[in-house]
Amino acid sequence: MNISKRDRKILTIGIVAVALFLVFTYVISPFMESEQDIRDRTQQLEMLLQKYEKIIGQQTEIEKKLTQTKRQQGQLDKKLLKGSTPSLAAAEMQKMLEQISKKHDLELKSVKVKDAEKEGDFLAIPLEIRLTTDLNRTRKFLSDLEKNQKYLIIPQLKISVKNQRDPQEVIVTIVVTGFFMEEAAADKKNV
Repeated sequence: MNISKRDRKILTIGIVAVALFLVFTYVISPFMESEQDIRDRTQQLEMLLQKYEKIIGQQTEIEKKLTQTKRQQGQLDKKLLKGSTPSLAAAEMQKMLEQISKKHDLELKSVKVKDAEKEGDFLAIPLEIRLTTDLNRTRKFLSDLEKNQKYLIIPQLKISVKNQRDPQEVIVTIVVTGFFMEEAAADKKNV
C-alpha cells in the first residue's frame, strides 16, 4: 500500500491533532481543574484562618463578657428561691415569710401554696397567706418583703376589716410570688 506524501501529511496532522486532543483532555484539563480546586481550598482555608485569628484577637473581650455574665448569674441566683424542686423552693419562701412575720409580731393564720406557673425560663411560685393584724404592722411587713434579697412580687393584696365597730384589726390576704429556676434548666445553661 502506497501512501502519497500528501496523505501522509494529512495522516500525520490527524494523529498529532488526536494526540493533542487526548493530552489536553486527559492531562492538561484535569491538571487545570485540580489547580483550581487547590486555589479554591486555599482561599477557603485562608478565610477560615482569618476568622479564627479574629476570634483569638477577641479572646480578652470574650473573657471579660464571660466574667461579667457569671457575675450577673450569681446576682440573679441570689434573688431566686433555692431548692431542688418547686416544693422545696415554696417551703423556703414560706420559712422566709414566717421569719418576717415573727419580726413584726404577726401570726400567719393560713398559708396556701398555689400552682406554680411558667414565666419564661423561670417558675413563678405563689403563696397565699392570711393574717390578722393592724395596718401599721402590715405596712412594716410589706416593707420588709420589698427589702428582701429574694425577688418577690405581690400580685394580690386584699385588706378587709374584721370588726366594723373596731376597725383597728384587719384581715390581710396576700399572694406573694417568688421565682425559681429548675436545676435541670440551670445546669443546661451552665454547660
